[in-house]
Amino acid sequence: MLAAAAALAFDMSSVLALMYPGRERVEITGSDDTTYVYACRPGSAGETPEAQAQKAHAAFEENTRKFAEMFVGRLMQDAEAGEPNVNGALTLSLQTNSWAGAITTHLEKEYGCALLG
Repeated sequence: MLAAAAALAFDMSSVLALMYPGRERVEITGSDDTTYVYACRPGSAGETPEAQAQKAHAAFEENTRKFAEMFVGRLMQDAEAGEPNVNGALTLSLQTNSWAGAITTHLEKEYGCALLG
């Protein structure tokens, strides 16, 4: 049974190579001790993919912190104003989606990295 399952397994590096040609898979340990995986290319000044991933992750953590502060602030304002939870939740959901798209684009353009997980 295990042999059959092993035969179906595949190497994710081949998928990564197809999706992100010319990039290396880099693991970064975040300030929360979570491992984050990036697909990065070398920097324009010759920085290694590892160096690019370090810079990208620092930007990701800082941006996440700022977004979380805004998110909590908005929740507090809505609670104090007595606004319906549905409206506030919808607005925050839309802002979260927008933020996710913006940080993804920023990491790609600035550092040549894609956050994989």
